[in-house]
Amino acid sequence: MAVDAADCELINKMLRRWAGWERVPEGVVSELCNIAELLEVKRKRSIFRRGEPGPGLFLVKSGEFKLSLISSEGREQILYLAEPGKLVGEGFLPRDVQCAASAFAMVDSEVWRFETEGVIKLVSKDEALAFALMRHMAFRANRLIDLVLDLSLRSVERRLASFLFTLAVRTGAEQGKPCVIPRQLDMNTVAARLGTVREEISRALNRMQRNGILSLSRQEIVVIDLAALERVTYE
Repeated sequence: MAVDAADCELINKMLRRWAGWERVPEGVVSELCNIAELLEVKRKRSIFRRGEPGPGLFLVKSGEFKLSLISSEGREQILYLAEPGKLVGEGFLPRDVQCAASAFAMVDSEVWRFETEGVIKLVSKDEALAFALMRHMAFRANRLIDLVLDLSLRSVERRLASFLFTLAVRTGAEQGKPCVIPRQLDMNTVAARLGTVREEISRALNRMQRNGILSLSRQEIVVIDLAALERVTYE
C-alpha cells in the first residue's frame, strides 16, 4: 500500500526523534517517503525470517514487533522489541546476505518498508542519511553486545532487576515512593527477552517480593524499594 501525505508527515516526525536524523534534508526524507510501502501485519506474522534475503528497512507505524531467534527445540530469545517510531534495520541487507534473526508482529500492526535498493540509492546521494543510518546500526550493535554481556555474565535475578528498574525509571519512579509497573508483557515474553524460562522469572520475582523490594499482583508489579532494586542489578 502506497503512503499518503499524512503518512509522509508522520514518517518525518518519527525519524527526526532519533539522533542524526535532524541533519537529513527534508527533500531526502520526502524521497524516502516516495519509496515507502505500508504493510499491515497480523499478530504472529513475520516481516522477515532468519535465513531469508533482507527485504529492506522498516519503521513501525502501529503495534509492536519483536526481533528474535528461535532454537530447533522451540526456545525463543527476544533481541529487542520495537514499538511505533522505531526502526527495524536487521532486514536492510545486500541481496546476497541472509537475515540473521526473525521479526514478528506481537499484535496486529502496521509498518513502513523501505526497499533496500531504493535506500542505497538515497544513501549514495546524501551523506547525512548515511550517517543517520550508521548511528542506528551502531546503537543496535552496542545494545546486542550488552545483551550478550547480560546473558553470559549476569544472573537471571540481576537481569530481571535491571529490566524492572528501567521500566520504573521510564514511568517516573522516585526514591522513597512506590512505583506501579503494569504487567503489559506476559511472563513468557519477559523470559524470552531476558534469555531464560518462565519458571526462573517467577522465582526471581518471588525472591524480590520476599525481600521487600516488590509487591506482586496479577495486574501489576509495585516497586516498593527502588534503591534496593537498583542494588540487585549490581550484586
